[in-house]
Amino acid sequence: MAVIRRRLLDQIELNDHEKKNLQILDTIRKKGPIARAEISRLIGLNIVTVTSYVDQYIKKGVIKEVGIDVSSGGRKPTLVDLNPSAIFLIGIGLNLVDMIAVLCNLKGEIVFTVKRERPLEAGEALVRSMISLVEELLAKSKVDTGKVHGIGIGIPGVFNRDTSTVRWPVGLLEEDLSISVSIHGIFEEKFGIPTIVDNDANAAVFGEEWYGKGLGVQHAIYLYSGNGCGIMINGQIYRGANGCAGEWLFDAREDNPLPALVESYNAGVWGIDLGIALVAQALQKENPQSKIYELVKGDAKKVTLFTVIQAAEAGDVLARRLIKEGGQRLGRKAAFLANLFNPEIIVIGGGIEAAGAPLLDAIRETVKQMAVPEATEKLRIIPSALAENGVPLGAAALVAQNYFINV
Repeated sequence: MAVIRRRLLDQIELNDHEKKNLQILDTIRKKGPIARAEISRLIGLNIVTVTSYVDQYIKKGVIKEVGIDVSSGGRKPTLVDLNPSAIFLIGIGLNLVDMIAVLCNLKGEIVFTVKRERPLEAGEALVRSMISLVEELLAKSKVDTGKVHGIGIGIPGVFNRDTSTVRWPVGLLEEDLSISVSIHGIFEEKFGIPTIVDNDANAAVFGEEWYGKGLGVQHAIYLYSGNGCGIMINGQIYRGANGCAGEWLFDAREDNPLPALVESYNAGVWGIDLGIALVAQALQKENPQSKIYELVKGDAKKVTLFTVIQAAEAGDVLARRLIKEGGQRLGRKAAFLANLFNPEIIVIGGGIEAAGAPLLDAIRETVKQMAVPEATEKLRIIPSALAENGVPLGAAALVAQNYFINV
């Protein structure tokens, strides 16, 4: 099995062989089943080169012949496609309420999933929780670990690609500002499986393109909670100088956003605009007969995003207003991003997309009002296609991409 490159693609310079690997296999991934001649036409490599590479992939079991194409004259061409069982991939991610680990094949088809309630702790305690999750996944799936090519992790926090560490701010106004952990080192020591780590929003936007429906665009933003986003420019994830691009978005209308950011970040699963703080404040001020109040039996600490959604679907006025206000707040951030990056698509995900049309409509209307018209001419605002599996599948896709390069 090829040794995985732990560093992310934007950090490495591919040699000619690696570039051809990625070109050919990525084309098969997107277009397969496909004939060799069609691969040659699509990527501009001569048919002899493509055939040589494809034959090697077949010998290694990475792809397989799957049938005969219709002939336009002469010998009927053989179609090739990825071999789903060539390797297995593990992806780990956290959404608003859950911590999820998936075992998937090379085509991104999920073979086994383990999901737990997302823990509130950060730092090494969070890493230990993720390790336990993978242990459960391996034990219950009974997968041959020798066929697991790598582990991908999409992690919340400020990711430094140079050191492969994640920093969790614990209060920006305190002397002790952060906890840094080298996650890939801990996982590789524990499981003996090469591990790639990236920010959760970066993993999510990559997953939408790789294993989702395919965004089909060159420029996209994945708005993953109110605090951060994943950015795709010219078809590649933009991570910035050392990996922390897209972190710490704040509402431009807030005079002093820092306390709210710290509170939101420390709130863990509630680090979004439809957060528990907002709901708790509303419950204190509004009529306690709200359906939200009824669902949590008066305990504001038990309120979740899904409590609000459930109440809104039942016609609760307060819940509907909270979703609309949350969409407006998120929409202001989306408008700022639209003006700054002029994307073709903004994906709303990470769990908040579960609020559905009321949230998305509020976001779209706010963006229309606040973004310059030129920035929205080609813009679509859509919910995540992968939903709760967006981050773990995106993290697994990062491993698959490395496999393609090094096969």
